[in-house]
Amino acid sequence: MTQTYVSDPADAQRWQENWVPVDRRLLGLDKRTLLPAAVVLLLFAVAVWILPAINNRVTVEDPVVAGDVIQVGSAVEFVPAVGANLLLGLRKGQPGPGGEYPSTAAVSYQGTVFEIITDTYDGTPAQLLEQIKKNDAGLRVPDGGGLHVTSEPVTITNAAGEHGVAAHYDGTQSVGLVAAFVFGGTGVEIEIVGPQQVQDNVTQQIAAMLRSVRSIAPGSGS
Repeated sequence: MTQTYVSDPADAQRWQENWVPVDRRLLGLDKRTLLPAAVVLLLFAVAVWILPAINNRVTVEDPVVAGDVIQVGSAVEFVPAVGANLLLGLRKGQPGPGGEYPSTAAVSYQGTVFEIITDTYDGTPAQLLEQIKKNDAGLRVPDGGGLHVTSEPVTITNAAGEHGVAAHYDGTQSVGLVAAFVFGGTGVEIEIVGPQQVQDNVTQQIAAMLRSVRSIAPGSGS
């Protein structure tokens, strides 16, 4: 999945973190960040280890059909590949109790897991990606497994023209992409995890899903 975006060096400058007073830090992280490290670590573990294991053991139980749109929280949606299996989340127009949508959604497609996590966030996509990278780095284990970011952040653009950033990572048994968008006050983390080798058509479908991630125009959610 190395050709899913186009680099724009002018927009890919790495964020330099400002010093944070001691009373605002917890385990070295800024307590003001709105995607807590523990939550990100848990969700990343689900994406890297649990969801692929599920995907390898079960048949498609909630298949995506043409026209399906997955809504994530109140402000984000994406279009999954037809034939993908909806693992987490709800289709747009079919909210849960209270008319709400969960803040996490995930689909599996041909051995690759595509997960989106949303939360309130007031920084930039580059800042959010840097925080995600720092948090996920704690998953590395002594034998060389876990997350290893292998590229500098680059700019990505969705189908609506909204800009985000992304970086590749490698693991002992999987590879993937971590991406971040910020839509208004909503931070969007995207984790794509798959095997070392995938077919070209799978890569194209995953790239299309990434481009489809977008903010919901006011009044369009349901």
